[in-house]
Amino acid sequence: MATVVVTAAAMTTLACDTPANGAAADAESLARQAVIRDSAGVGIVENPNPPADSRLGWEVAADPVVSIGALEGAEPYLLDRVRGALTLADGRIVVEDIGPDELRVFDPSGRYQSTWGGAGAGPGEFDNLLGMDRWPGDSLITWFAQGRRLTVFDNRGNFGRTFALEGAVHRSPAVALPTGRILARETVLPESRQDGLQRDEVIYQMHGAEGAQLGRLGTFVGGETHREYSGNRTRVMSLIFDHDIASFMWGDLVVVAPNYSYEIRAFDADGALMRIVRRDHEVVARTDAHLDAYIDDRVMREPERLRADRRRTLWERFEGVPLPETHPAFVTAIADVLDHLWVREYRLPGAGDADPLWTIFDPEGRVLGLVETPAVLTDIYEIGEGYILGRATDELGVEYVRVWPLSRGGE
Repeated sequence: MATVVVTAAAMTTLACDTPANGAAADAESLARQAVIRDSAGVGIVENPNPPADSRLGWEVAADPVVSIGALEGAEPYLLDRVRGALTLADGRIVVEDIGPDELRVFDPSGRYQSTWGGAGAGPGEFDNLLGMDRWPGDSLITWFAQGRRLTVFDNRGNFGRTFALEGAVHRSPAVALPTGRILARETVLPESRQDGLQRDEVIYQMHGAEGAQLGRLGTFVGGETHREYSGNRTRVMSLIFDHDIASFMWGDLVVVAPNYSYEIRAFDADGALMRIVRRDHEVVARTDAHLDAYIDDRVMREPERLRADRRRTLWERFEGVPLPETHPAFVTAIADVLDHLWVREYRLPGAGDADPLWTIFDPEGRVLGLVETPAVLTDIYEIGEGYILGRATDELGVEYVRVWPLSRGGE
C-alpha cells in the first residue's frame, strides 16, 4: 500500500544563487524600458513585450522537496478536488480539499496532522466548500455555498465565528485582505434568455470584517459560456478559449485583472484604483485553424486505437457551438511574497507542450524577464522567497500538493 511520498525538507527560505551578470543586466535593461506616468493619482506603467529568450535567471527545480498525496494509503493523503493550499506562519501546510469539504493540515515536511471542518451544517462545518484565505492574526477564513457563509478558524483549527456578506445572494468572496476586509464578486445574470454565447459581467465589491458593504471597485467583463434555456431550466456549457478574471493581493493592493487585454488593475482597501500595469500585447482573433489544432492536441494524447472516436466526439461537441472571438491575453496571475507580479503567458493551440512561461514584473510593475515552471505544476497557490506551493496531477489523475524549490539567481 503506497502512502504519501515525502522528502523530509523543511519549507524554509532556500539560498539564492549568485546573480548571473547577464540575466541581471537583461532585467535592468527591460525595467528601464518601462514608461511610468501618473494620471489623476493613478500610477500607470507601460511595458514592452520582453524578447522570447529573455530568461530572468530564476529557476524552479524539476523535483519537489515536499509531496502530499497518494494513489492508495491513509485517508488524509487521498486528495479529492484540491481547490487551494497555503502555509501558516510556522510552516504548516493547509490544503483545501473540496471533495470531502475539509481543510487538511500537514507539517512542513508533508506529514498529516489534523483535519478542520468537514461536511455538515453545524459550527465549523461546510456545505460545499468554495474557498479559503489568510485572515488577521495568523487565522483562516473560509467560505461555502450554504447562504454564502464565511467561517473563521484560529491557527489551531478552533472555530471562531460564522457570518454572511451583506447584499446580493449570488455574491461570493474572492480575496481576503490583510486588513480584515473582503473582496467579493457577483456575476450579473443576463436579462436575455436567448440560447447562445453569453459574456458575463462581474461586479467586485469590498466588504468589512463583519460582512457590511463598503466601496464598489466596478463592473468587469468576465468569461463566456454557452447557455440553452428550456422552461425554468438553464443548461450552461463552459467553452474552450474562454476568458477569466484573476484576483489576488499584491503587496497592500488587491488586483482585479480580466484577461481580455494585458492589463493589471490594482486597488487599495477602500476600492480606489491606484495602479495600472500594462504590457505590449496583440490580441489574437480565434480561427477555425485554432480549433483544429486544439482537437489535434487532445486526440494525440489518446492511444492510437482511440483517436478516431475521440476526434469524432470532439467535433460533435463543438459543432454549432459559438466560441469566443479572441484568445485570452494571458492565463492567470499571482504575486509572490516579495511583491513580484507573475503573469502566466497564454500559448495558442498547436504551439506545443513547452513548460508554462511567466512574465515577471518588479514590485513597481516593470517587466524583468521570463521564467519557466515545470509542466506538472498545474496550479500555483503560493510563491515564497525560495519555494512555490502548488498542485500537480499524475498520469492516473492522482492529485498532489507539492513544494518546489525556487532559486532567484538572476536578481
